[in-house]
Amino acid sequence: MAELSKTTSRSQSSGAGRLFAWLMGIASFGLLAYLLANVAYQIIIPPPAHRIVFVQDIPLPSGLGAVSPGQKDPLAPGVEQQFDHFDFQAFDPGTHRLFIAHTGPTPDLLILAHIKFDPKTDGHIAVFDTQQDKLIARISIPQVSGIVDAPDLHKVYAADAEESIVYSIDVNTLKPTPIQLDDNESPDAVGYDPVEHKIFVSDVGVPADPKKTMNADRNNQNVTVIDALTDTIITKINFGHLPLLPDEHAPTTQPGNVPTFGYDVGHNKYDSVQHRVFVTAQILHDADDPNPFALPPPGTGELVSIDAVTNKIVDRLVLPVTCSTPHGISIDTEQEVAFIACTDFDSDRNLVENLLRVDLKSMKVIPTDPMKTRLAGGADIVLIDQRFHILFVACKGGITVFDEKAGEFHKLGDYVLGKQTHTIAIDEDTQYIYLPQMVGGRPTLRIAKYNPNGI
Repeated sequence: MAELSKTTSRSQSSGAGRLFAWLMGIASFGLLAYLLANVAYQIIIPPPAHRIVFVQDIPLPSGLGAVSPGQKDPLAPGVEQQFDHFDFQAFDPGTHRLFIAHTGPTPDLLILAHIKFDPKTDGHIAVFDTQQDKLIARISIPQVSGIVDAPDLHKVYAADAEESIVYSIDVNTLKPTPIQLDDNESPDAVGYDPVEHKIFVSDVGVPADPKKTMNADRNNQNVTVIDALTDTIITKINFGHLPLLPDEHAPTTQPGNVPTFGYDVGHNKYDSVQHRVFVTAQILHDADDPNPFALPPPGTGELVSIDAVTNKIVDRLVLPVTCSTPHGISIDTEQEVAFIACTDFDSDRNLVENLLRVDLKSMKVIPTDPMKTRLAGGADIVLIDQRFHILFVACKGGITVFDEKAGEFHKLGDYVLGKQTHTIAIDEDTQYIYLPQMVGGRPTLRIAKYNPNGI
Protein backbone atom coordinates (compact mmCIF):
# COMPACT_ATOMS: atom_id res chain seq x y z
CA MET A 1 0.00 0.00 0.00
CA ALA A 2 2.93 2.30 0.85
CA GLU A 3 4.66 1.37 -2.42
CA LEU A 4 1.51 2.22 -4.38
CA SER A 5 1.28 5.65 -2.71
CA LYS A 6 4.92 6.37 -3.52
CA THR A 7 4.46 5.35 -7.15
CA THR A 8 1.35 7.44 -7.51
CA SER A 9 3.11 10.47 -5.97
CA ARG A 10 6.07 10.14 -8.36
CA SER A 11 3.71 9.76 -11.31
CA GLN A 12 1.79 12.90 -10.38
CA SER A 13 5.02 14.86 -9.88
CA SER A 14 6.36 13.74 -13.25
CA GLY A 15 3.11 14.70 -14.97
CA ALA A 16 3.13 18.14 -13.36
CA GLY A 17 6.74 18.66 -14.47
CA ARG A 18 5.93 17.75 -18.07
CA LEU A 19 2.94 20.10 -18.01
CA PHE A 20 5.07 22.92 -16.63
CA ALA A 21 7.71 22.28 -19.31
CA TRP A 22 5.03 22.37 -22.00
CA LEU A 23 3.63 25.63 -20.65
CA MET A 24 7.08 27.21 -20.48
CA GLY A 25 7.77 26.07 -24.03
CA ILE A 26 4.54 27.54 -25.32
CA ALA A 27 5.20 30.82 -23.47
CA SER A 28 8.76 31.00 -24.82
CA PHE A 29 7.71 30.31 -28.39
CA GLY A 30 4.87 32.81 -27.99
CA LEU A 31 7.26 35.49 -26.74
CA LEU A 32 9.71 34.71 -29.57
CA ALA A 33 6.91 34.92 -32.12
CA TYR A 34 5.78 38.27 -30.66
CA LEU A 35 9.30 39.71 -30.81
CA LEU A 36 9.81 38.51 -34.38
CA ALA A 37 6.45 39.96 -35.41
CA ASN A 38 7.29 43.26 -33.72
CA VAL A 39 10.67 43.46 -35.49
CA ALA A 40 9.04 42.62 -38.82
CA TYR A 41 6.37 45.27 -38.23
CA GLN A 42 9.00 47.94 -37.54
CA ILE A 43 10.90 46.95 -40.69
CA ILE A 44 7.80 46.98 -42.87
CA ILE A 45 6.17 49.98 -41.14
CA PRO A 46 8.93 52.16 -39.56
CA PRO A 47 7.99 54.40 -36.61
CA PRO A 48 7.09 58.01 -37.43
CA ALA A 49 9.98 60.47 -37.64
CA HIS A 50 10.47 63.33 -35.23
CA ARG A 51 9.00 66.73 -36.02
CA ILE A 52 12.48 68.12 -36.63
CA VAL A 53 14.58 65.86 -38.84
CA PHE A 54 18.32 66.27 -39.37
CA VAL A 55 19.33 66.95 -43.01
CA GLN A 56 23.01 67.89 -43.16
CA ASP A 57 25.89 69.87 -41.60
CA ILE A 58 27.81 72.65 -43.35
CA PRO A 59 31.20 73.61 -41.81
CA LEU A 60 31.67 77.32 -41.06
CA PRO A 61 34.80 79.48 -40.56
CA SER A 62 36.30 80.38 -37.22
CA GLY A 63 34.89 83.35 -35.33
CA LEU A 64 38.29 85.08 -35.20
CA GLY A 65 40.20 87.05 -37.81
CA ALA A 66 39.83 87.41 -41.55
CA VAL A 67 40.70 83.74 -42.01
CA SER A 68 40.42 80.62 -39.93
CA PRO A 69 43.58 79.79 -37.93
CA GLY A 70 45.99 77.89 -40.14
CA GLN A 71 44.01 78.68 -43.31
CA LYS A 72 44.39 81.20 -46.13
CA ASP A 73 40.83 80.83 -47.38
CA PRO A 74 38.42 83.11 -45.42
CA LEU A 75 35.62 80.58 -46.03
CA ALA A 76 37.61 77.52 -44.92
CA PRO A 77 36.18 75.51 -42.02
CA GLY A 78 37.46 76.68 -38.66
CA VAL A 79 37.54 75.58 -35.05
CA GLU A 80 35.53 76.68 -32.05
CA GLN A 81 37.09 79.44 -29.96
CA GLN A 82 36.73 79.87 -26.22
CA PHE A 83 33.34 81.48 -25.43
CA ASP A 84 32.40 81.28 -29.13
CA HIS A 85 28.88 82.29 -29.99
CA PHE A 86 26.24 82.60 -32.73
CA ASP A 87 23.39 85.10 -32.57
CA PHE A 88 20.55 86.27 -34.83
CA GLN A 89 19.98 85.21 -38.44
CA ALA A 90 18.12 86.82 -41.34
CA PHE A 91 16.85 84.99 -44.41
CA ASP A 92 16.38 87.02 -47.60
CA PRO A 93 13.86 85.12 -49.80
CA GLY A 94 14.65 87.13 -52.94
CA THR A 95 18.30 86.07 -53.09
CA HIS A 96 17.91 82.87 -51.05
CA ARG A 97 20.72 84.12 -48.87
CA LEU A 98 20.96 83.44 -45.17
CA PHE A 99 22.87 85.97 -43.08
CA ILE A 100 24.29 84.40 -39.91
CA ALA A 101 25.68 86.50 -37.06
CA HIS A 102 28.79 84.70 -35.83
CA THR A 103 29.86 86.97 -33.00
CA GLY A 104 32.91 84.96 -32.07
CA PRO A 105 34.08 84.92 -28.44
CA THR A 106 31.94 87.05 -26.13
CA PRO A 107 34.01 90.10 -24.96
CA ASP A 108 32.48 90.24 -21.46
CA LEU A 109 33.37 86.60 -20.81
CA LEU A 110 36.87 87.06 -22.23
CA ILE A 111 37.43 90.02 -19.89
CA LEU A 112 36.25 87.99 -16.90
CA ALA A 113 38.60 85.19 -17.93
CA HIS A 114 41.48 87.72 -18.39
CA ILE A 115 41.88 86.73 -22.04
CA LYS A 116 43.02 89.41 -24.48
CA PHE A 117 41.10 89.91 -27.71
CA ASP A 118 40.89 92.35 -30.58
CA PRO A 119 37.27 93.44 -31.06
CA LYS A 120 37.94 94.50 -34.64
CA THR A 121 38.73 90.92 -35.66
CA ASP A 122 36.24 89.19 -33.40
CA GLY A 123 33.28 87.81 -35.34
CA HIS A 124 31.67 88.30 -38.74
CA ILE A 125 28.51 87.64 -40.74
CA ALA A 126 28.53 84.36 -42.66
CA VAL A 127 26.48 84.45 -45.89
CA PHE A 128 25.02 81.12 -46.97
CA ASP A 129 23.26 80.43 -50.28
CA THR A 130 20.35 78.09 -49.44
CA GLN A 131 19.84 77.02 -53.07
CA GLN A 132 23.45 76.02 -53.61
CA ASP A 133 23.87 74.77 -50.02
CA LYS A 134 27.10 76.71 -50.01
CA LEU A 135 28.83 79.36 -47.91
CA ILE A 136 29.51 82.20 -50.35
CA ALA A 137 30.94 85.06 -48.27
CA ARG A 138 31.82 86.44 -44.87
CA ILE A 139 31.28 90.09 -44.03
CA SER A 140 33.86 91.43 -41.60
CA ILE A 141 31.65 93.13 -39.04
CA PRO A 142 32.70 92.34 -35.44
CA GLN A 143 30.39 91.35 -32.59
CA VAL A 144 27.19 91.26 -34.65
CA SER A 145 24.11 90.70 -32.51
CA GLY A 146 20.75 91.65 -34.05
CA ILE A 147 20.12 91.26 -37.75
CA VAL A 148 16.97 91.74 -39.86
CA ASP A 149 15.99 91.55 -43.52
CA ALA A 150 14.31 94.45 -45.34
CA PRO A 151 13.33 92.50 -48.49
CA ASP A 152 11.57 95.34 -50.30
CA LEU A 153 14.69 97.50 -50.01
CA HIS A 154 17.12 94.64 -50.79
CA LYS A 155 18.96 95.35 -47.55
CA VAL A 156 19.91 93.56 -44.38
CA TYR A 157 20.56 95.52 -41.19
CA ALA A 158 23.06 94.23 -38.64
CA ALA A 159 23.98 95.60 -35.21
CA ASP A 160 27.63 95.77 -34.11
CA ALA A 161 27.22 95.60 -30.33
CA GLU A 162 30.87 96.32 -29.53
CA GLU A 163 31.25 99.56 -31.51
CA SER A 164 27.59 100.72 -31.32
CA ILE A 165 27.14 100.72 -35.10
CA VAL A 166 24.21 99.52 -37.21
CA TYR A 167 25.26 98.41 -40.68
CA SER A 168 23.06 98.64 -43.77
CA ILE A 169 24.10 95.78 -46.07
CA ASP A 170 23.21 95.48 -49.76
CA VAL A 171 21.99 91.86 -50.15
CA ASN A 172 23.37 91.64 -53.69
CA THR A 173 26.79 93.29 -53.38
CA LEU A 174 27.15 92.52 -49.65
CA LYS A 175 28.62 96.00 -49.15
CA PRO A 176 28.03 97.32 -45.60
CA THR A 177 27.34 100.99 -44.83
CA PRO A 178 27.79 102.06 -41.17
CA ILE A 179 25.23 104.06 -39.19
CA GLN A 180 26.94 105.27 -36.02
CA LEU A 181 25.04 105.28 -32.72
CA ASP A 182 26.21 106.89 -29.48
CA ASP A 183 28.96 105.23 -27.46
CA ASN A 184 27.97 102.47 -25.03
CA GLU A 185 24.50 101.95 -26.50
CA SER A 186 25.37 98.37 -27.57
CA PRO A 187 22.61 97.67 -30.13
CA ASP A 188 21.10 94.21 -29.94
CA ALA A 189 17.80 93.13 -31.52
CA VAL A 190 16.72 94.79 -34.79
CA GLY A 191 13.19 95.03 -36.24
CA TYR A 192 11.79 96.35 -39.53
CA ASP A 193 8.61 98.28 -40.37
CA PRO A 194 8.03 97.83 -44.15
CA VAL A 195 5.21 100.40 -44.20
CA GLU A 196 7.07 103.39 -42.75
CA HIS A 197 10.41 101.95 -43.87
CA LYS A 198 11.91 102.22 -40.40
CA ILE A 199 14.44 100.14 -38.53
CA PHE A 200 13.92 99.79 -34.77
CA VAL A 201 17.05 98.92 -32.78
CA SER A 202 16.98 97.74 -29.17
CA ASP A 203 19.91 99.38 -27.36
CA VAL A 204 20.60 97.55 -24.12
CA GLY A 205 23.38 99.90 -23.00
CA VAL A 206 26.72 98.84 -21.51
CA PRO A 207 28.80 100.33 -18.67
CA ALA A 208 31.14 103.12 -19.71
CA ASP A 209 33.80 102.00 -17.23
CA PRO A 210 33.32 98.40 -15.99
CA LYS A 211 36.10 98.93 -13.42
CA LYS A 212 33.89 101.45 -11.61
CA THR A 213 30.44 99.93 -12.16
CA MET A 214 28.76 97.27 -14.25
CA ASN A 215 25.56 99.31 -14.46
CA ALA A 216 24.81 101.03 -17.76
CA ASP A 217 23.87 104.70 -18.02
CA ARG A 218 20.08 104.94 -18.29
CA ASN A 219 20.53 107.41 -21.18
CA ASN A 220 21.89 104.53 -23.28
CA GLN A 221 18.86 102.26 -22.79
CA ASN A 222 16.90 103.16 -25.91
CA VAL A 223 15.10 102.06 -29.02
CA THR A 224 16.83 103.84 -31.90
CA VAL A 225 14.68 104.56 -34.97
CA ILE A 226 16.43 104.63 -38.36
CA ASP A 227 15.06 105.79 -41.71
CA ALA A 228 15.70 102.77 -43.92
CA LEU A 229 15.38 104.84 -47.11
CA THR A 230 18.21 107.21 -46.18
CA ASP A 231 20.01 105.13 -43.53
CA THR A 232 19.94 108.01 -41.08
CA ILE A 233 18.83 108.15 -37.44
CA ILE A 234 15.38 109.66 -36.92
CA THR A 235 15.12 109.62 -33.14
CA LYS A 236 15.74 107.65 -29.96
CA ILE A 237 12.99 106.42 -27.68
CA ASN A 238 14.39 106.28 -24.17
CA PHE A 239 13.49 103.37 -21.86
CA GLY A 240 16.01 104.04 -19.11
CA HIS A 241 14.02 106.90 -17.59
CA LEU A 242 10.55 105.36 -17.77
CA PRO A 243 8.76 105.70 -14.42
CA LEU A 244 7.36 102.72 -12.55
CA LEU A 245 3.81 101.75 -13.42
CA PRO A 246 1.26 101.79 -10.55
CA ASP A 247 1.47 98.03 -9.96
CA GLU A 248 5.26 97.77 -10.18
CA HIS A 249 7.79 97.85 -7.36
CA ALA A 250 11.55 98.33 -7.59
CA PRO A 251 14.02 98.11 -4.68
CA THR A 252 15.30 101.65 -5.27
CA THR A 253 14.15 104.56 -7.41
CA GLN A 254 15.34 107.97 -8.51
CA PRO A 255 13.36 111.23 -8.69
CA GLY A 256 10.28 110.78 -10.85
CA ASN A 257 9.80 107.23 -9.54
CA VAL A 258 12.35 105.95 -12.08
CA PRO A 259 14.05 102.60 -11.32
CA THR A 260 17.63 103.28 -10.26
CA PHE A 261 19.24 100.92 -12.76
CA GLY A 262 16.81 101.43 -15.62
CA TYR A 263 15.50 98.80 -18.00
CA ASP A 264 16.80 95.91 -20.03
CA VAL A 265 15.55 96.53 -23.60
CA GLY A 266 14.72 93.16 -25.15
CA HIS A 267 13.69 92.02 -28.62
CA ASN A 268 11.28 94.06 -30.72
CA LYS A 269 8.76 93.04 -33.38
CA TYR A 270 6.65 95.08 -35.79
CA ASP A 271 2.90 94.41 -35.92
CA SER A 272 1.49 95.16 -39.38
CA VAL A 273 -2.12 95.19 -38.11
CA GLN A 274 -1.79 97.91 -35.47
CA HIS A 275 1.26 99.56 -37.05
CA ARG A 276 3.04 99.30 -33.74
CA VAL A 277 6.35 97.95 -32.56
CA PHE A 278 6.20 95.75 -29.47
CA VAL A 279 9.26 95.58 -27.24
CA THR A 280 10.01 93.34 -24.29
CA ALA A 281 11.57 95.09 -21.29
CA GLN A 282 12.63 94.32 -17.73
CA ILE A 283 13.44 96.56 -14.76
CA LEU A 284 17.05 95.88 -13.87
CA HIS A 285 18.62 95.01 -10.54
CA ASP A 286 22.02 96.28 -9.42
CA ALA A 287 24.60 94.76 -11.78
CA ASP A 288 27.26 95.29 -9.07
CA ASP A 289 25.43 92.87 -6.77
CA PRO A 290 28.02 90.31 -5.62
CA ASN A 291 25.39 87.58 -5.97
CA PRO A 292 25.84 86.33 -9.56
CA PHE A 293 22.41 84.66 -9.47
CA ALA A 294 20.46 87.73 -8.36
CA LEU A 295 17.24 88.14 -10.36
CA PRO A 296 15.26 91.27 -11.25
CA PRO A 297 12.43 92.35 -8.94
CA PRO A 298 9.36 90.09 -9.32
CA GLY A 299 6.54 91.39 -11.49
CA THR A 300 8.64 94.00 -13.33
CA GLY A 301 8.77 92.50 -16.80
CA GLU A 302 6.93 94.58 -19.40
CA LEU A 303 5.62 94.60 -22.95
CA VAL A 304 5.94 98.10 -24.39
CA SER A 305 3.98 99.33 -27.41
CA ILE A 306 5.43 102.01 -29.73
CA ASP A 307 3.45 103.85 -32.41
CA ALA A 308 5.50 103.22 -35.57
CA VAL A 309 4.31 106.49 -37.13
CA THR A 310 4.86 108.92 -34.25
CA ASN A 311 7.74 106.98 -32.64
CA LYS A 312 6.09 107.40 -29.24
CA ILE A 313 5.39 104.89 -26.48
CA VAL A 314 1.61 104.48 -26.38
CA ASP A 315 1.07 101.57 -23.99
CA ARG A 316 2.86 99.48 -21.36
CA LEU A 317 1.76 96.17 -19.90
CA VAL A 318 3.17 94.70 -16.70
CA LEU A 319 3.72 90.99 -17.19
CA PRO A 320 2.92 88.44 -14.45
CA VAL A 321 5.49 87.35 -11.86
CA THR A 322 5.80 84.07 -13.79
CA CYS A 323 7.53 86.00 -16.60
CA SER A 324 10.88 87.30 -15.44
CA THR A 325 13.21 88.91 -18.01
CA PRO A 326 10.98 88.64 -21.09
CA HIS A 327 13.29 88.42 -24.08
CA GLY A 328 12.44 86.88 -27.46
CA ILE A 329 9.12 87.80 -29.07
CA SER A 330 7.13 86.87 -32.16
CA ILE A 331 3.67 87.92 -33.34
CA ASP A 332 0.91 86.00 -35.10
CA THR A 333 -0.80 88.88 -36.94
CA GLU A 334 -3.82 86.73 -37.88
CA GLN A 335 -4.69 86.24 -34.23
CA GLU A 336 -3.02 89.44 -32.96
CA VAL A 337 -1.23 87.43 -30.30
CA ALA A 338 2.33 88.02 -29.12
CA PHE A 339 4.42 85.09 -27.89
CA ILE A 340 7.13 85.98 -25.40
CA ALA A 341 9.99 83.90 -24.02
CA CYS A 342 10.36 84.40 -20.25
CA THR A 343 13.97 83.51 -19.53
CA ASP A 344 14.61 83.44 -15.76
CA PHE A 345 14.28 80.45 -13.46
CA ASP A 346 14.39 80.11 -9.68
CA SER A 347 13.36 77.01 -7.73
CA ASP A 348 12.74 79.04 -4.58
CA ARG A 349 10.20 81.20 -6.42
CA ASN A 350 8.78 78.27 -8.42
CA LEU A 351 9.89 80.23 -11.49
CA VAL A 352 10.58 78.41 -14.77
CA GLU A 353 11.46 79.49 -18.28
CA ASN A 354 8.16 79.55 -20.14
CA LEU A 355 6.27 80.93 -23.13
CA LEU A 356 3.78 83.72 -22.39
CA ARG A 357 0.93 84.85 -24.65
CA VAL A 358 -0.47 88.38 -24.87
CA ASP A 359 -3.66 89.42 -26.69
CA LEU A 360 -2.52 92.57 -28.49
CA LYS A 361 -6.07 93.73 -29.22
CA SER A 362 -6.89 94.06 -25.52
CA MET A 363 -3.26 94.29 -24.33
CA LYS A 364 -3.93 91.56 -21.78
CA VAL A 365 -2.08 88.39 -20.85
CA ILE A 366 -3.77 85.15 -21.91
CA PRO A 367 -3.86 82.95 -18.77
CA THR A 368 -1.65 79.88 -19.20
CA ASP A 369 -0.04 77.41 -16.81
CA PRO A 370 3.74 78.10 -17.08
CA MET A 371 4.49 74.41 -16.49
CA LYS A 372 2.55 73.54 -19.64
CA THR A 373 4.55 76.05 -21.70
CA ARG A 374 7.91 75.32 -20.11
CA LEU A 375 10.90 75.93 -22.41
CA ALA A 376 14.18 74.14 -22.84
CA GLY A 377 16.97 75.86 -20.87
CA GLY A 378 18.49 79.12 -22.12
CA ALA A 379 15.52 80.39 -24.15
CA ASP A 380 16.31 83.12 -26.68
CA ILE A 381 14.78 83.62 -30.14
CA VAL A 382 11.06 83.03 -30.86
CA LEU A 383 10.05 82.33 -34.46
CA ILE A 384 6.68 81.50 -36.06
CA ASP A 385 6.24 79.46 -39.22
CA GLN A 386 3.23 81.37 -40.55
CA ARG A 387 2.30 78.63 -43.02
CA PHE A 388 1.80 75.85 -40.47
CA HIS A 389 1.27 78.11 -37.45
CA ILE A 390 4.08 76.33 -35.69
CA LEU A 391 6.15 78.26 -33.17
CA PHE A 392 9.80 77.54 -32.42
CA VAL A 393 11.75 78.76 -29.41
CA ALA A 394 15.49 78.42 -29.91
CA CYS A 395 17.19 77.57 -26.62
CA LYS A 396 20.65 76.53 -25.52
CA GLY A 397 19.08 73.31 -24.30
CA GLY A 398 17.23 72.53 -27.54
CA ILE A 399 14.25 73.71 -29.57
CA THR A 400 10.82 73.90 -27.97
CA VAL A 401 7.98 73.58 -30.49
CA PHE A 402 4.34 74.68 -30.09
CA ASP A 403 1.21 74.39 -32.20
CA GLU A 404 -0.06 77.98 -32.06
CA LYS A 405 -3.13 77.72 -34.29
CA ALA A 406 -6.16 79.58 -32.95
CA GLY A 407 -7.93 77.45 -30.35
CA GLU A 408 -5.31 74.70 -30.53
CA PHE A 409 -2.37 76.19 -28.68
CA HIS A 410 -0.28 73.53 -26.97
CA LYS A 411 3.29 72.40 -26.61
CA LEU A 412 4.45 69.72 -29.05
CA GLY A 413 7.78 68.92 -27.46
CA ASP A 414 11.45 69.69 -26.91
CA TYR A 415 13.93 68.59 -29.57
CA VAL A 416 17.71 68.46 -29.15
CA LEU A 417 19.73 68.84 -32.33
CA GLY A 418 23.09 69.82 -30.91
CA LYS A 419 24.94 72.14 -28.59
CA GLN A 420 23.40 75.57 -27.85
CA THR A 421 20.80 75.84 -30.60
CA HIS A 422 19.62 79.23 -29.38
CA THR A 423 19.29 80.82 -32.83
CA ILE A 424 16.97 79.65 -35.59
CA ALA A 425 15.90 80.66 -39.11
CA ILE A 426 13.42 78.99 -41.45
CA ASP A 427 12.71 78.97 -45.17
CA GLU A 428 8.93 78.54 -45.23
CA ASP A 429 8.96 77.46 -48.89
CA THR A 430 11.14 74.43 -48.19
CA GLN A 431 10.52 74.01 -44.44
CA TYR A 432 14.28 73.85 -43.93
CA ILE A 433 15.44 75.06 -40.52
CA TYR A 434 18.89 76.58 -40.01
CA LEU A 435 20.68 76.10 -36.68
CA PRO A 436 24.26 77.42 -36.47
CA GLN A 437 26.04 75.83 -33.52
CA MET A 438 29.23 74.15 -32.39
CA VAL A 439 29.52 70.50 -33.43
CA GLY A 440 32.54 68.55 -32.24
CA GLY A 441 34.47 71.74 -31.52
CA ARG A 442 33.79 73.26 -34.94
CA PRO A 443 31.43 76.06 -36.06
CA THR A 444 28.72 74.37 -38.07
CA LEU A 445 25.49 75.27 -39.83
CA ARG A 446 23.17 72.40 -38.96
CA ILE A 447 20.26 72.10 -41.40
CA ALA A 448 17.07 70.31 -40.40
CA LYS A 449 13.57 70.04 -41.82
CA TYR A 450 10.24 70.48 -40.09
CA ASN A 451 8.03 67.42 -40.48
CA PRO A 452 4.38 68.26 -39.73
CA ASN A 453 3.53 64.56 -39.49
CA GLY A 454 6.28 63.80 -37.00
CA ILE A 455 6.07 63.13 -33.29
